[in-house]
Amino acid sequence: MKYLAIVLLFGSLLSCKKKKDEPPTKTEMLTSSSWKYESGGIDQDRNGTVDFTFESTGLLQPCILDNTGTFSSNGTGVADEGATKCNTTAAQTTAFTWNFQNNETELQVLGSGLFGLGGKFKIKELTSTRLALTKDTTVTLSGMPPTTVGLIVNLKH
Repeated sequence: MKYLAIVLLFGSLLSCKKKKDEPPTKTEMLTSSSWKYESGGIDQDRNGTVDFTFESTGLLQPCILDNTGTFSSNGTGVADEGATKCNTTAAQTTAFTWNFQNNETELQVLGSGLFGLGGKFKIKELTSTRLALTKDTTVTLSGMPPTTVGLIVNLKH
């Protein structure tokens, strides 16, 4: 009887122990802490690399560089303007919702979005410290026909 109790106790301890080798899920990586802008730009030929940085094109104002985005595991999130606001009358924070799509290869962001961007993004990379997103969009420049380009946004913890 004494041995049976020891075996049962040992077995219950093993069954409660979390596996250390399990990698974090995509939701855990996305929601572990706030994200901030690292780099990004326009992928004119849509080959997966930045051809023109947002900073060089003037599409990204310096006041956006300190913004953060925080994803919660319940599918909600908060975009924070940071210390430097582009519009002093804008709210400090705005809510958004998010969800994974297409077998967790795409991220749908609804609402005000992150860093002025919303919609469906392809996840190029998601790790514990880095989130790289791409999105095709159509731009129209004066005197030119509409052109589809890629946007690449790299975020970090």
